[in-house]
Amino acid sequence: MRERFFYALALSGLLVLGGCASSEVSLSDFSNDAPLQSADRLPSEADLNRQGRAKVVVFEAEDSNLDRARRAQAATTLTRAVEEMLGANGAEVIDRSIATKLGQELQLAEVKGVGGYDGPSLANFAVKPSITLAEYASEYVAASSYTDKKGKTYTTPASYSHKANVNISLRVYEIPSLRPLKTLNGRGSNSQSTSDRGSQDLSVSMVRAASQNALKDVQADLLNLFAPKGYVLGKREKKGKSIFRISIGSEQGIIPGNKVVFFSERERVHPITKKVGYDKIPLAEGTVSNLVTGGEAWVIPEDEEKSRRIRLGDQIEVIHKKSTWMNLFRP
Repeated sequence: MRERFFYALALSGLLVLGGCASSEVSLSDFSNDAPLQSADRLPSEADLNRQGRAKVVVFEAEDSNLDRARRAQAATTLTRAVEEMLGANGAEVIDRSIATKLGQELQLAEVKGVGGYDGPSLANFAVKPSITLAEYASEYVAASSYTDKKGKTYTTPASYSHKANVNISLRVYEIPSLRPLKTLNGRGSNSQSTSDRGSQDLSVSMVRAASQNALKDVQADLLNLFAPKGYVLGKREKKGKSIFRISIGSEQGIIPGNKVVFFSERERVHPITKKVGYDKIPLAEGTVSNLVTGGEAWVIPEDEEKSRRIRLGDQIEVIHKKSTWMNLFRP
């Protein structure tokens, strides 16, 4: 039964991957430029100049003096995993060794509750990971047997069940204000069954694996904080289908297959202060096609009816969604 279950999961994964082929388009097929109404609030030149990759400093993770975490060097594992995840998804990871003053100012801001950074402009954001729980346990499982209706006996030998649990916290700050932007809390676990009591090496590897699974638990939320953002520049049509040109490309971390959301900014007036603000209204979702250059890309909308509301200058953001598989196996 278990083998069939995992086979079904693998098959569903292949079907999802197979859907990526629909992102292949050719501009020669979409030869007709379609008129676009202008958004109520068009981006300024300054807005367009701020479309670069998010620059992030990841400081060394803290292990909270937890014995299991320290033995496994799980803090180092977590730090490297955060850096690799951000770097692989469009963010520019800044070498923390050149951000010593920033780290000191951030520590001061955490203690005093206020602060700011006036040093060199190195990054837009800082991430401080920490491990808040790290535990490992091994349990003896006695041998068992049962006999089916046909009289055949099945025996399960004695074994040891091992489990590691790790909780993490990722504190994200804006720079230079050092304002806390968000705190993400993740949980991860790792389980194994062996014929022996296990070893120190096994507990170390399992705690490390659990820390990486804890990061996967908050991966989508973390990546969405630093996801590339841009604007709609144009539209082309072909026999009732459309594609949209956007103002960011590979230099901002865009890759074919990225999922994006189109937003419209709608003006609102505060009922008391009468100050003007803007609400972001989701319009439609889409997929980045194979047509990606350094500074632009073409997006295929998922719903043609909804995409008719998209206007010149509307915003787009890359979005990351939590894996269904991660929800399925979450401790």
